[in-house]
Amino acid sequence: MPLRNAVQLICYPDRIGKNLGDLRRFIDGHLSDAIGGLHLLPPYPSNADGGFSPLTHREIDPAYGSWADVEALAARYDLCLDLVLNHLSDASPEFADFVRRGRASPHAALFVDVDALGSISAEDLARIHIRKEREPFRTVAFADGSSGRVWCTFTDRQIDLDYRSPATFALMADNIAFLAERGVRLLRLDAFGYVTKRIGTSCFMVEPDVWRVMEWFRATAAAQGVEILPEVHDHPSFQHAIARRGAWAYGFALPPLVLQALFDADSRHLKGWLRMCPQNQVTVLDTHDGISIPDAEGVLPRDRVEAVVSNVSERSADPILRRRGGGAHSVGAIYQLTCTFYDALHGDDDAYIAARAIQLFAPGIPQVYYVGLLAGGNDEAREQAGTDPREINRHCYGFDEAEQAVATPVVQRLLRLMRLRTQHPAFGGEFELCYSDHASVVMGWRRGEDACRLTVDLGRKTTTVELSGPNGGTPSILRC
Repeated sequence: MPLRNAVQLICYPDRIGKNLGDLRRFIDGHLSDAIGGLHLLPPYPSNADGGFSPLTHREIDPAYGSWADVEALAARYDLCLDLVLNHLSDASPEFADFVRRGRASPHAALFVDVDALGSISAEDLARIHIRKEREPFRTVAFADGSSGRVWCTFTDRQIDLDYRSPATFALMADNIAFLAERGVRLLRLDAFGYVTKRIGTSCFMVEPDVWRVMEWFRATAAAQGVEILPEVHDHPSFQHAIARRGAWAYGFALPPLVLQALFDADSRHLKGWLRMCPQNQVTVLDTHDGISIPDAEGVLPRDRVEAVVSNVSERSADPILRRRGGGAHSVGAIYQLTCTFYDALHGDDDAYIAARAIQLFAPGIPQVYYVGLLAGGNDEAREQAGTDPREINRHCYGFDEAEQAVATPVVQRLLRLMRLRTQHPAFGGEFELCYSDHASVVMGWRRGEDACRLTVDLGRKTTTVELSGPNGGTPSILRC
């Protein structure tokens, strides 16, 4: 059964209320007619990176609840879970056994033996894409007194897996089968682009290796009735390549395009992307990581990207930078902006509704991040209390606080749009981009006599939807 063409919520298991039970109560009470799916961020036991350093994919952290809670959500909504495929936690049973027994461990083949890769020159190191300020290796002290190096793209707690090894594919096949049995419909392949390790390259999205790995995941998941969504932040051509190979692509170019269109009251670049973007994509404006920038390369001119970055940076925490292994600032390009989307738009309700309407009418399945759902502002206290600037966009809502937020006028306006997107039959048909001047964007959906057309005036920040009448009758107008 294909995924429902309906809005999905992105949420942590403990950021609306205390646990999965609270999250389910909130969704059932406020969103049951507005969403058709849920991307539940990692509920597994983890020791780093906000859940993205899993000890295993087979357990739920008891602080969140149990598999029964997850399965109850999966029974009602299309459930997306993260398959953290690039790495395992250094507290995982597999890595603990590897440290204890060294290369004699049956799990040793899971981990990249850096020392067996041969000489790695300074030039080789400088090519490698990383996500921290030094080389992506960690020395491991084995129980017998010897030592060796493993690969760590992210933190030293997250040990990269070796996709040259059959053992890694066997582990992933077991994880996919296990998650499918619990009702998961879509697997987000976290950090997918980093699985290709080849010295002399960037070790990121190395072709053709990366497509062979993706096809294995696509076919293995499909055999279990599950679809895949590889997470890749880079030039938008990668999303086209993913889409044409039968996986869901990410519309990561949309957030900066929408911001630019609203800041400049100019729809030309946004409409250029809408004409050519994949139809089998998942769209976002915000995620737990922030607002992605490199994905707009080639569709948004450099000077407009820089203008968006300058504008939003006035209200954000430190940006996340793209780096390489040869030096902390050898690239220095902005990777993600750490700001809620509501604050990125200066807390302007009308601009925010216009942005969400554009997302909801764009081709693909729209996902709405929980902070964006509740029109949340930057949590500066949370960001300043920790070491990760992304925490500014990861507010923990108490249950009562979330109920108060959902009752605000801007959220009620958003929910009306989400209900329309999830329920109206026109969205089961064809997307149409319509003529408009540069200061507006007009687009819609049509299936037979059912039609919805969105008009956004980018200068005035007004949003209007024209709905087809029953049996071809007089259309109705919804002013959002």
